[in-house]
Amino acid sequence: MIDHDDAVRLAEQATLGSLLYVPEATKVIGTWLRPGDFADMWHAHVYRVIHEHYLAGRPLNASELGSQMLGDLGPRRANIVAIHDLLAAAPTAPRPAVYARMVLDAGLRREIAGLGVLLRAGALQSALSGGPAPVVNSSAVVDAGLDSSANRWSLATGEPSGCDEPPMRLRAALSSRDLRLSADKYLRAHPRRDLVTEHAHEAALVGSLIAHPDAIGPVAAWLPPTYVVTPIWRTVYAATVELAELGQPVDLVTVAEATLRLSHHQPAPDLPDLREAVESGRLVAPHRAAGDVAADQVQRIADNGAHQLQVGADNPGLRIEDLVDTGHLVTGALRRIARELPHAVSGAGRPALAVVRELEAAPQAVGQ
Repeated sequence: MIDHDDAVRLAEQATLGSLLYVPEATKVIGTWLRPGDFADMWHAHVYRVIHEHYLAGRPLNASELGSQMLGDLGPRRANIVAIHDLLAAAPTAPRPAVYARMVLDAGLRREIAGLGVLLRAGALQSALSGGPAPVVNSSAVVDAGLDSSANRWSLATGEPSGCDEPPMRLRAALSSRDLRLSADKYLRAHPRRDLVTEHAHEAALVGSLIAHPDAIGPVAAWLPPTYVVTPIWRTVYAATVELAELGQPVDLVTVAEATLRLSHHQPAPDLPDLREAVESGRLVAPHRAAGDVAADQVQRIADNGAHQLQVGADNPGLRIEDLVDTGHLVTGALRRIARELPHAVSGAGRPALAVVRELEAAPQAVGQ
């Protein structure tokens, strides 16, 4: 089986070797291929040197490239012997643009997969603060990264992307590696999701809705039964929503009977557990219980979305366009759920980069 990293390395070598043989190809390739698309840092530096000299009207041959690398990096890091590997990797009739698209494909996949950490950090910060701003703004940065990737792939392939060019302020954020590093540090500074607490939040919400049926409609508008993680409370919630949609009375008795019908195919709680949830729900405001579940939901969606982007990026059979669409579906779902957080403000303005930068701040300990 061909190793993925070996194949990418060969494509990078073939691209650079071909550009030494066919320097005029740099004019087109340079519009969409960046040094950051190379997995090997030495290859990235070689490409930067080749590109800069071509733009200056002084294309380099192999000997001149070696001299430039020695001047830039010194004898040890210049590794001028490896220039021979670049020339050897280029086929007899080189096609630089073809190999460069392979490099771009691998680079965009790494870039898209790396956006997941921004989603997770924004979701965590929103869950802790109870406000939508962090996850909404991190979603804006992720959308900009997805659109940028789609547009560069469009330039390389000649196929329309259907994406707008990201605003300048978001492109500046994307070019900073510190944003991803600070997001990763933020995640490491806080504990992982507590599934036991999430299950308790869902039980509290279901009990509160049965005790306060007028709140079922607004919650069901953004929380379909399939989103409820706990199997037994998913069944009760589905029965409760169904009763409300049919205009039937909603109380402990009617929900217990409706749940009994569904429990032939799905797990359900015991009647004492359901009774306890409803009795406790009488003392819980539905909007507060819904806010707790919404906070759990944004973290779950962000975690699952980041995982999907990583798995998709690792699948060479999945197109870049499909990866971009997946990312946009995740950010769209996060925005919808974020509106239900406890401190959400209706009519919030367009996300500003200044809020995203909160991810870079040193996090305070939980509870302070």
